[in-house]
Order: sequence, then structure tokens, then C-alpha cells
Amino acid sequence: MKLVILDRDGVINRDSATFIKNPNEWIPIPGSLEAIARLNQHGYRVAVATNQSGIARGYFDMATLNAIHDKMHKALAQVGG
Repeated sequence: MKLVILDRDGVINRDSATFIKNPNEWIPIPGSLEAIARLNQHGYRVAVATNQSGIARGYFDMATLNAIHDKMHKALAQVGG
């Protein structure tokens, strides 16, 4: 299996000094989703590794993090990933 592991904030989506706290704040970096889709189409599995310390700080909870990631998955599916 071919595997690519990517960080989330600053690689797939725009980073924020005040954390990505809800799905509306998650904005993909232009071309990032298309690049992931191309990797998938060429037989690579893509995993996302992300340290979300905003959970421990109380800025958002796991349900919100899951909603952010659901938005990311749907956006990726729209570009063929």
C-alpha cells in the first residue's frame, strides 16, 4: 500500500492563529483537495494527522471537529477524491 500522511491546518486548509473552531472557518487551500484527489486516483491512500489542541482548550468539542472533517470529506468528494 502507498500511503501519504498530511497535516491538516496550513497544508489542506488555511490555518488560523485563533484555531478552526467550526465548519464555516474551514477553508481549503486552493488546489489542495484536487492534489489529494489525484493522489487517490493514482493509488495512494491519504491520511490526515492533526493536533487539535483547541479541544483541550475548550474552543470546540469532538462533535464540532467531526463536523469540520465531514465538510472536508464532502469537499474532497466533490473534486473526485
